[in-house]
Amino acid sequence: MNMNLFKYILALSAISLVVFSCEKKTPDEIVSETYKGLIINEIAAHDEISDMASWVEILNTSSKEVSLAGLGLYLKDTYLNDKCVWSTESGSLPAGERLVISSADDSGLSTGIISNEEFVLRLGTKEGSVDKFIRSKHMPVNQYNRGSYQRIPDGGEEWRNMPYNSKGKVNEIFDWKKPLPNAIWMWSTHMTPLLENDAAIMKEYWDKGYRHLLLHCNAFLNRGWEAKVFIDKAEEIGFIVHGWILAFSNGSTWNYPIDKETQTIKEEVFAEIINKGKVCIEGFGVKGLHLDYIRFGGSASKYNFTKEVNSVAVVNRACRETRELCDSYNAGLVTSAALMPEKNSTNSYAQEPSLMGKYIHILMPMCYRYSYGYSDDGLVNVMNWFCTNSADAEVWSGLQTYDKSTTGLSSEVLLSDIMAYRRSNATGIVLFRHGLGTFPDVNDIWNTTN
Repeated sequence: MNMNLFKYILALSAISLVVFSCEKKTPDEIVSETYKGLIINEIAAHDEISDMASWVEILNTSSKEVSLAGLGLYLKDTYLNDKCVWSTESGSLPAGERLVISSADDSGLSTGIISNEEFVLRLGTKEGSVDKFIRSKHMPVNQYNRGSYQRIPDGGEEWRNMPYNSKGKVNEIFDWKKPLPNAIWMWSTHMTPLLENDAAIMKEYWDKGYRHLLLHCNAFLNRGWEAKVFIDKAEEIGFIVHGWILAFSNGSTWNYPIDKETQTIKEEVFAEIINKGKVCIEGFGVKGLHLDYIRFGGSASKYNFTKEVNSVAVVNRACRETRELCDSYNAGLVTSAALMPEKNSTNSYAQEPSLMGKYIHILMPMCYRYSYGYSDDGLVNVMNWFCTNSADAEVWSGLQTYDKSTTGLSSEVLLSDIMAYRRSNATGIVLFRHGLGTFPDVNDIWNTTN
């Protein structure tokens, strides 16, 4: 090769190296280095809902503490053009920790975030970003009212539109089998005493091993503001709240989904069940739907007209549609149903557990020993029948906390009753109800052999 040409090539290479090494980093690269590991992990956009705050959770995914000095959140939407809606000049975030910034706090977001319109939220400085959320790109659907946009898995790349939020906690799909299988039926009027004294009674229930609260749907339909406060507190403590829906009843009279005179299906009954379910899930973020009065009141056989128009078919349809509703959110929502505690009662109640259990996760036979006069052996016998005839569903024992005279049971007597149920193959207990009886400690009841 010509020596002059070789020198020329070397010179060009050297110039290229110098130019490359002198290239300036972009503003985003500079900001990303400064705040390396910080991401927007969850967004609850509620500006269109008057009684709910918008908030943003920042997560430090790095292995080191990161300074927050000079960091801000910038919002671009219909009204704002990349405006800083939160900033800080001090502080730091330890590795793996979270920072929740809310419009409800004086030092939090200066504005709400509207979920039903396009918006861009970025984390960084005026000059550049360390992370950015674009609604139309990451989540092109409207957010469920009480839910949030979440990275699933926690701190990962994928965003999900969840009906419940994980404020200040790990983002994950709800798994109903993880908490202890100990539940309580409660009326809407029970919320007030359970919230008193900083939720002292709720905290006591938690300490004693109860994990699921089946809250009557009147709480969501008629006492919405209190229900939101209640669920916030219950979830802060760690409870799982289920929406308790009266399927074929309006609370005082039966509302069967078959018109006996015309021998036709009353579609409005199914529509009402689903609408109530949506209110519980989207408006309040419950993690389960519980069907009560999912039966006929003793005269089911009188409503059997055709293959489609018959009592068993409509009970199973309500179970199926409730399960389909819950599954449509793809969020691990659990379904349960209360059953009359009698074997082979299809002709009376149209409840066939082997069919209902194909759709419902947990069947809860109301085996109230003081109402039905069950002995210990009788309890075990009837519970085991349900366990054997419930398809894929788990069976949790429903038991009363008061005797025949409606006198509340002592914790010793109630625990003795619970352990009688434990002799069966049932895998959970459900107490009826709060306000009657003294609840025993049930933390360890599942550690004992049947």
